[in-house]
Amino acid sequence: MIAVFDLDYTLTQRGTWGRFVWRSVRTRPWFWGPLLFETIRDQIEYKAGRRPRGAVKQSMMRWSLMRRTRPDLEKMAGAFADAEIRSGLRPGGRAALAYHRDRGDHILIASAGVDLIVGPIAERLKVDGVVCTQMAWKADRLEDRFASENCYGDAKRAAVTSYLIANNLTGPTVFYTDSRADFALLPIMDQTIVVDPKAKTRADAQNLSLPIQHWAKSEGGFEPAPQMTKS
Repeated sequence: MIAVFDLDYTLTQRGTWGRFVWRSVRTRPWFWGPLLFETIRDQIEYKAGRRPRGAVKQSMMRWSLMRRTRPDLEKMAGAFADAEIRSGLRPGGRAALAYHRDRGDHILIASAGVDLIVGPIAERLKVDGVVCTQMAWKADRLEDRFASENCYGDAKRAAVTSYLIANNLTGPTVFYTDSRADFALLPIMDQTIVVDPKAKTRADAQNLSLPIQHWAKSEGGFEPAPQMTKS
């Protein structure tokens, strides 16, 4: 079996990108104003359909991470990942990972997050693979762009499809996510389980007859679906 996990709000209690950006500027108050202004402006334009989602992420990157060297950012990302593994994961997510690991399933994290953050978390979770948004570097500095599409919605489906083909992975698939945007992956997954959804996502999941689980408070929130009892 291939078990595919979204990261933010599925395995983790909170989103990773905004908190990592804040960590990069929290001791540099002269960047707070421009970062806040750009983020709010881009969010408004994104909600109005005038700006792509990835542009919001790029704006935040421009006013925070690009002022640091690659070794500095990788050190910061490693410390951030250590903290997430220590206290930032949903208990049910830990249980789900342990279940699939014990079965010997192939575990893939598929996230819209950037590789700088997602990579170290995935490495510490000892998963088999990652698909996520790729950052672009020139020497030891970030470029003002991404090296891939923002791994969100249809782009995430394409990235997961390419990963499965490139690694010659076949067999039953199960996908765990909290996000309506990830319903774009439904056509390529045998089973999708919705984790701790917000109201609109819950309604859509119920309309699609997708099982819902609650991982935030207890390891007992994870329950293997009946289809998982077979390899």
